[in-house]
Amino acid sequence: MNPQEDNTLEEMRRQMAILQEKLDNETIVNERLLRESMKHNYSSINRYLSVEATILMPIIIIAFPALALIFHLSWGPVIAVILLCLADVIFDYKVNHIKDEAFMGDNLIPTALRLQRAKRLTVLQMMVSLPLMILWFAWFIIDFFQSIDYQDELLTASAYGGIVGGCIGLVCGLIFAIQLYRKQQKTRQQVIDQINDLTAGNTPES
Repeated sequence: MNPQEDNTLEEMRRQMAILQEKLDNETIVNERLLRESMKHNYSSINRYLSVEATILMPIIIIAFPALALIFHLSWGPVIAVILLCLADVIFDYKVNHIKDEAFMGDNLIPTALRLQRAKRLTVLQMMVSLPLMILWFAWFIIDFFQSIDYQDELLTASAYGGIVGGCIGLVCGLIFAIQLYRKQQKTRQQVIDQINDLTAGNTPES
């Protein structure tokens, strides 16, 4: 092989090395972008968990005892709703909270398995919590009508207004809960699909 051919071969090797380096760098950049996308998508669920624990739960703890004191209600339904909501918040956090670092680690399989588990348990949570909440509301309404003082016209009018508002709130709450459930399940599946893209579909099926 003459020197010219040696130079040509060496140049081809150098060009191939440069091309391979560019491809490797592009793969690394694409993987990081995909991981950032996963983290961003799931952040909506983590934000909701924070709002649920720091805003919604304190409102429930303050509002329902206040209703009981104003309308002289029994404490059974009040304690029950606080315990139900508290259990729901704790369950949500333990099942659904995933730190950002979980999307940036070397092994994404455990994260995908956690998401698959969260999908299954969230279905179970909806099947249990919605009927319980409807039963609690019926109990609350019955207790409400049995406890209010009908001789106080202002209090009675306020009570009926509160019942109408409560029924509207229940319907709106159910619609919101179902929409939130569907949105969060869709987000979990999107992140699982993104992990499958990175792991070449090696995530075990649930």
